[in-house]
Amino acid sequence: MLSFIAKPFGILIKYIYEYLAFDSYGFAIILFTLFARILLFPLNLSQQRSMDRQQALMPEIEALKKKYGNDQKKLSEEQQNLYMRYNINPMMGCLPLLLQFPILMALYEIVRNADVYIGEGVNKVFLGIFDLSLTPQWQIWKIEDYKVYLPLLVFPILAFATTYLSQIISMRTARAKKKEEEEKAAPNPMSGMMKFMPFTTLIFAFMVPAGLSLYWAIGNILSILQTYLIRSVFSKKKEGSVKNA
Repeated sequence: MLSFIAKPFGILIKYIYEYLAFDSYGFAIILFTLFARILLFPLNLSQQRSMDRQQALMPEIEALKKKYGNDQKKLSEEQQNLYMRYNINPMMGCLPLLLQFPILMALYEIVRNADVYIGEGVNKVFLGIFDLSLTPQWQIWKIEDYKVYLPLLVFPILAFATTYLSQIISMRTARAKKKEEEEKAAPNPMSGMMKFMPFTTLIFAFMVPAGLSLYWAIGNILSILQTYLIRSVFSKKKEGSVKNA
């Protein structure tokens, strides 16, 4: 199953490695990440616009909750009608994240079997010190060849730090468009769960090859730049407007 998903991505990374990354395995992963983000950008733009419209509708949703709070079925129907009226798809926010999973699965397979997908003799060492085919180990003192694994600790740290920073920026940009009283009236139920995401990422980074953590960290950095781009260029509209876009 994994090989079926990984094959087309492997062809792309092999092309990047040979013709664009100057036979650098690490730069090939970075360029692949950039390519994937460019492809997903239209979906991320639609996601952000949908989230903006949902935030603008929060007062109306709160009014519906007060009116139909004891009738969950009626409340659900009225919320769906409200979303349909303003052409909002609540599931749109999940789509870009869901599309990341097959890419992660494919890259996991490719990084583990780079000789198969990219070619025998591929140089897996990035910048002369990071072997991206190896998995970072937190019990570094127990490893005989610790000098090889010690530099790899930078990747779990990068994955954790960029995930945390990406979350902070996303939450701040979202809150900037809300009034303080609206935030108190309609807290985001996902915010509590998202606080654990950096720690989950840190654990994950010690379970997969360093090349996958490199992809994740670069993806987070590009996500931060994308958030600023969407906010500053694509999402400027009149305050309180819901019907546009």
